[in-house]
Amino acid sequence: MSKTLAIEGGSPAKTGPYTRLPRYGEEELKELREALEQGTLFYAQGKKVYALEEAFAEWVGAKHAVACSSGTASIHTALMAAGISPGDEVIVSPITDLGSVVPILFQGAVPVFADLDPRNYTMDPSSVEENIGPKTKAVLAVHLWGNTCDLDALKDICDRRGLILIEDCAQAWGATYKRRKAGTVGRIGCYSLNEFKHIACGDGGLVCTDDDVLARRLRLATDKGYNREAGAAIRNPTFLAANYRMSELQGAVAKAQLPKVDDIVARRRRWVGELMARTADFPNILPPIPTHGCDPSWWFYMFRAAPGCDADKIAEALQAEGIPVWAHYIGQCVYEYRLFTDHLAFEHGGHAYQARVYGKGIAPVAEDILRDAIILPLHEDFTDRDLDETVEAFIKVGNWEGAKRV
Repeated sequence: MSKTLAIEGGSPAKTGPYTRLPRYGEEELKELREALEQGTLFYAQGKKVYALEEAFAEWVGAKHAVACSSGTASIHTALMAAGISPGDEVIVSPITDLGSVVPILFQGAVPVFADLDPRNYTMDPSSVEENIGPKTKAVLAVHLWGNTCDLDALKDICDRRGLILIEDCAQAWGATYKRRKAGTVGRIGCYSLNEFKHIACGDGGLVCTDDDVLARRLRLATDKGYNREAGAAIRNPTFLAANYRMSELQGAVAKAQLPKVDDIVARRRRWVGELMARTADFPNILPPIPTHGCDPSWWFYMFRAAPGCDADKIAEALQAEGIPVWAHYIGQCVYEYRLFTDHLAFEHGGHAYQARVYGKGIAPVAEDILRDAIILPLHEDFTDRDLDETVEAFIKVGNWEGAKRV
């Protein structure tokens, strides 16, 4: 192993590209062919979406599951079913995709951002409780990087304060919290089938619950409020709903993907487990610490530059070694986007969130996390050679004097 960093003229640790095999194959083609041969691609008249919902409910350990058109749609569907209405407040993470937050605005509700734990990057229960006010109706627990929030603490808060706990599991396929799958501790769990998640169908989502009443509302929320149960008056909606129906083509691909998820997660856990065991003690790097009770599913590997070190320098040095990392994840907290600081959600007219002031300083720990965060993308097909070369790069950069912040 060359001890000279590539950024200083040495040989890169990574000698070739990371291994990634095709995601889709014969299983997906078989399901797609069957969907086309049905003579309909509409979920209510087909078989694939219903079969996916049944299989997903069994896999996740929930009584009910409803499919929808995207991960963002799954969040919005959950909020509609939960009765979130104009002027309500929903507590959410400041480090997340806009898909977690935009549905709150669409309901006329107000996003309230809680701060995060500095080492597992999920919502700090004490900050959640501090942000509860008279208009708070729900907590949206965002499970970041494949790691769950402290769900016992959040559930206790929600139960005591009469709030609904919704889990955003877009990045947490296969993650468990005290042996329960993510999405089954709260009242509603929301999943994404976006192209870049553990499993995918291009775009799609799934929502799960054990509550019979919520399950019925979840179905209505995805289908304009239309009730397709036998004997019902279809076109007599009882609340404002969206068209978030999943097509039979999406359902077919997702149905073929679902049986693969446990193996995908197991391979990611093995690879990251080895990486963490071999890169645990470097002065320049702080590895993530999973939430107590959680077995993460590792959507990506998010670590931090140690105090006094510069995330940009570390990322640049790792990139020179052939490691495709980037610094600062989403760049800034969601509440720093102009959508919030300048209240740009709509061209004109009133919205409850306009009365709230957004901007830097709301969640200082989250801001520190983004300042120091470095992201290594992961894939279940990464090999032992990929692992050895990644470890070599981490050893070189993890001890590099040039990583210090000036």
